[in-house]
Amino acid sequence: MRTIQVLMVIGGVLGPIAGSTYGQDKEKVPMAEDPEALKKAALMVDRHVAALYRKKKLSVPEVIDDPSFLRRSFLVTAGRIPTLDEAKFFLEIDDSNKREQLIGYLLQSDGYRSHMTNWAFDLLRIKDRFAEGNSSAPYMDFVRQAVTENKPWNEFTHQLLASKGALWEEGEAAVGYYIRDKGMPLDNLSNTMRIFAGTHMECAQCHDDPFGEFERMDFYQLAAFTNGQKEERYGPWEKYYRQVQRRQTDRNDPTVRLALWLGDNFHYTSLAGGGDGRIKLPSDYQYSDADPGEIVGGRTLYGKRVRTSDRKDHGDGREQLASWLASPENDRFNVTIVNRMWKRVMGRPIYEPVDEFTKPEDTITPELMNDLVKLMQELDYDLKAFQNVLLLTRTFQFAANSEAFAAGVPQAFNGRQITRMSAEQIWDSLVTLVDGDPDKLQKRQHDDTIYYQGEPVLVGKKTMSELSSEVLAIKSASEYEEYATNLLAQIEEGGGSAGEGGMMSSGKKKKRRYRGSHIGALDGMVRASELSSPAPVGHFLRAFGQSDRENIEASSVEANIAQVLSMMNGHVEEKVVSNGSAALYKALEIGTTERDKVRYMYYAILSRPPADEEVQLLMRDVIDGSKESYRNLAAALLATHEFIFVH
Repeated sequence: MRTIQVLMVIGGVLGPIAGSTYGQDKEKVPMAEDPEALKKAALMVDRHVAALYRKKKLSVPEVIDDPSFLRRSFLVTAGRIPTLDEAKFFLEIDDSNKREQLIGYLLQSDGYRSHMTNWAFDLLRIKDRFAEGNSSAPYMDFVRQAVTENKPWNEFTHQLLASKGALWEEGEAAVGYYIRDKGMPLDNLSNTMRIFAGTHMECAQCHDDPFGEFERMDFYQLAAFTNGQKEERYGPWEKYYRQVQRRQTDRNDPTVRLALWLGDNFHYTSLAGGGDGRIKLPSDYQYSDADPGEIVGGRTLYGKRVRTSDRKDHGDGREQLASWLASPENDRFNVTIVNRMWKRVMGRPIYEPVDEFTKPEDTITPELMNDLVKLMQELDYDLKAFQNVLLLTRTFQFAANSEAFAAGVPQAFNGRQITRMSAEQIWDSLVTLVDGDPDKLQKRQHDDTIYYQGEPVLVGKKTMSELSSEVLAIKSASEYEEYATNLLAQIEEGGGSAGEGGMMSSGKKKKRRYRGSHIGALDGMVRASELSSPAPVGHFLRAFGQSDRENIEASSVEANIAQVLSMMNGHVEEKVVSNGSAALYKALEIGTTERDKVRYMYYAILSRPPADEEVQLLMRDVIDGSKESYRNLAAALLATHEFIFVH
């Protein structure tokens, strides 16, 4: 049995290797599904990198050994260390193609989806709840599904930027991209340009940027495309709510609470229209090219220009912006996603910062950057296939070379530098040590249950999607009042926390449950991508630098004392070291000798066999055959820099 097939049986993802043609006519197979084309593209990348080394009068670096490749590939591609079984099979099988096969295995695994989901959540600042405390579950599910389906990056971007409709309506959850920044459309636009075009425009919101290329007028002309973000059927709800307020001023009154809840969950999370395509300049506009308060039309910044009139609302501004920004003709869009993917695989971007666009001709390898852009286009913006190419390169396998650093070769082309794992990589690696293959653990599923006052109501009778359709179809205040009255009666009739003796009648707050299929307790051993986004302050993930999802890619790998305590005698001691049923201790079951058991413990934790001198030291001073001695070994290995760093 080939190595990859054995690994797939172990990992539970038995199926065709990523990139397989499945026996199709090769001429009809897209490049992303043609393994030979992907390998050819990888050679193209390596030739460009080799040319850089020749230019610097240096030899191309050596490649890392099998254990280093194993661990690097798992952490970069699947966001975790390999299981004991995965490490054992890879390290002990003699197969000249096993590295290539391992990459195919990892890209097809659920671990790739999980790790890529973390990346997307960080980039888009996705949180479990919007500013008003209402659930973002449909939006989160949209992004999860986009990653699972490997949706092309240009299509995904277009769907986000051109979105409209109601969050809970089928096919409209992408509006969560704008709801995330509700009330801050200008900030949202600035983030859009940073994320998708590597362009900083924050300064131009208030004044001409003295250090940038864009003026304040440029910013407002671009903002015109997304201006006019209104809520669906807001008028009938507003009139109804005002009537309720006039009759009842107590916000704890059941009628008032329901009215607020309906507004927050269905109107607030909707986006009517498609963007005006025109905008009023601010009252403090200070330049001679227009007057304060003047109406200006939309105008894109560069490339193939798109314009709208300042004389009428166009209603498709977001669609026009999306088509321009996510176009294959947009150099900034292309170069930015290429640079982000290079950073993701190689550890550092081709140019830095990753979100400050640099023209290909101004990078250290113009030919490589241009060919990578062409590759991204030829792959139809398939991010998995693009990463597949990079993972197949010799460049990905480079060992760091100090001479190359001294000669000015950027870290992006000199092997992955030693960096601490991300919070999610550490967490998922610990989950692997406890439960074995974490990809078999429970997944977070989209939940369409109605949660009112923190508790499920009308279960089996009505869903959030159905309620959304009904609420947003209401056309008058009187119709709204009749509907709300009936809905309140249905909820109270259902009993439980929202009915008799519960929150509706007593007004007492109960413990809030997390919306959107929260899985168990926050310290439950499931992958980081299945937990709350972000984890609460004080959680292991936050202690190790998980992003608070307030800023773009705001995670940190900086050390602090809380991390040291957690690794030595906190979470790790409790969940891993002292857990006799942890998967890592399977090493003691499959090892027939003490030396075998030590070797398998190293496989499980460090993904490598121990050196001879390590074995001799352990046999002499640590291992006495007792379970306690192996717990001491586990604690020691987990406390090393080798465990917590990506090499």
